[in-house]
Amino acid sequence: MPDPFDLIALILGILFSLRQMDIAQRQKANYPAVSEPDFKRWHESARRAYRLGATACFGKILFDIVFAFLLRRGVRPPFAVQLTVGVGVTVACAVLVGIAIWRSRRAHELARQRGIELQPQAPSRS
Repeated sequence: MPDPFDLIALILGILFSLRQMDIAQRQKANYPAVSEPDFKRWHESARRAYRLGATACFGKILFDIVFAFLLRRGVRPPFAVQLTVGVGVTVACAVLVGIAIWRSRRAHELARQRGIELQPQAPSRS
């Protein structure tokens, strides 16, 4: 039976990857009012944040697949060890995803401050 945390990790990993691709496609030329160092700082911090999240999610899934394969091949540590490793990997993934979200929010705040991401405009009333 699939681990529900793997399904969540898969969805989050895809979302992190899509955001990472969006950030990678943005070019400095599209933001002439933003200085090169500010754009580069934002670009790198946002890419690192999304890469961390995607790596944590897909790494958890890959680890779970390899661990399950080893268990089926006869590598049988005590149940307490299996449980500790499984819970440890899930918690580590959750912590890394939390750090990635926190870092991405900081990157988006920097982008708003520098004019890379505009605040949503309220619809004009005519």
